[in-house]
Amino acid sequence: MSEARTGHPFYLYDAIHQQPNLVRRMISERTDLIAQAARAATKKDRLWIVGIGSSLYTAEIAEYFFRHLTAGRAEIGVGQSFEFVFYPPALSERDAVIILSHTGITKCTIDALEFARRAGALTICISGENEGEAMRSANFLIPTCEQEISFAYTKSLTSALARLALFSVAFADARGEKNPSAKQSLDRIPDLMQQALGLEARMKDLAGKIAERRRIVLIGAGPNWPAAREIALKIKETSFAPAEGEQTEQLRHGPFSEIDERATLIALLAGGPADERTRMIIRAAGETGAHRIVFHVPSARPDDSALESANDWFTIPAAEEWLSPFVFLVPLQLLTYFLALARGTSPDHGRLDQPPHARAREIYKY
Repeated sequence: MSEARTGHPFYLYDAIHQQPNLVRRMISERTDLIAQAARAATKKDRLWIVGIGSSLYTAEIAEYFFRHLTAGRAEIGVGQSFEFVFYPPALSERDAVIILSHTGITKCTIDALEFARRAGALTICISGENEGEAMRSANFLIPTCEQEISFAYTKSLTSALARLALFSVAFADARGEKNPSAKQSLDRIPDLMQQALGLEARMKDLAGKIAERRRIVLIGAGPNWPAAREIALKIKETSFAPAEGEQTEQLRHGPFSEIDERATLIALLAGGPADERTRMIIRAAGETGAHRIVFHVPSARPDDSALESANDWFTIPAAEEWLSPFVFLVPLQLLTYFLALARGTSPDHGRLDQPPHARAREIYKY
């Protein structure tokens, strides 16, 4: 058991900084195993990716990898593991199921694996090291990194995402849908993540600006919609503050009503087809008095009126849109970390150091 930390640097800070090297390992090690699993999956009619919590958002981001690399031709489903078990799809030996788990011991994740096995599906587990025994019953077990110490998972998410990115490249290749530059693009991601860590000082300053805001809303589209939801979850886990991740256009359909001078709106511009609509939302939020923050890749025209009108904007290293969540997540995780410090909360504990939450945990854990 690692000794609890009571001040900076917390374990979460260490994990954020470890990610570039871990992602580099995840896309260079166990490549034969991943290719073998991917080839087996292509022999099935349908592929499911299943997880819960941060693993669900990992699955949702990864679905865009497959969509991009197969031009949407592969049948890929995403399942939340609890729903997958209690409100199940019809599975058979014609399905392949990827089960995602940080720890390998979450009950509903184990139940999802057992359900898939009973149905005769091909099972592939992507799990943290020292995984539980149940994970080893899968047809393929692909390990990621050591178990996280912080309650807020970061490096285990990006490690699993890297394994899935490599898997998706091998899957597309095995289907005969060659993407010659895809692996090269993936190989550049660790360096881009390392560059993104250079925004740390600015994220610390930004956290001080928005620490007292009543509400934080993040918007993104495509693979950055689940990335926005993941960061909202991290803010809840570390600052215990209201935060939501919304799809850019969905914000207009009701949720925009809560955008006003008390809110911070964080927008992600990835250089993709949704950017123009995102710019409109940024400008519209300005009319309400919201504090507007924009993270954008260089191709998102930093001189345009939407960015010029934002209260703060930050350029992240350029990655292709399908891989851009890796890079967006880094400064947003740093912002999350420093936001917790600015609000006087521990980013490692998830309130489990507080007796009421510790007692609550005993009721719902199993």
